[in-house]
Amino acid sequence: MIEQDELHRLRAELDLLDGTLLDTLRRRIDCGVRIARYKSRHGVPMMQPGRVHLVKERAARYAVDHGLDETFLVNLYDAIIAEMCRVEDLVMDREVGDRR
Repeated sequence: MIEQDELHRLRAELDLLDGTLLDTLRRRIDCGVRIARYKSRHGVPMMQPGRVHLVKERAARYAVDHGLDETFLVNLYDAIIAEMCRVEDLVMDREVGDRR
């Protein structure tokens, strides 16, 4: 029974961490919406390859510095960046439509 209590405690800790991770992703997307609005108002292209490279490079360095799998973190950021691009496209299209 003690082993099950420890497993339950560890899973509860993991659930709290998942909540933090999901809240952080939501806040990141909210920030991306504000960036998309800025880009739309100032004629900045949605895709910024230099910025994408910087973000992925930072994730790779973080992996190396913290003993994590570099490929995993870069792939994770590929998914995050793809979602951010999708959201920015939607927001920028809406902003252009609102100005018509």
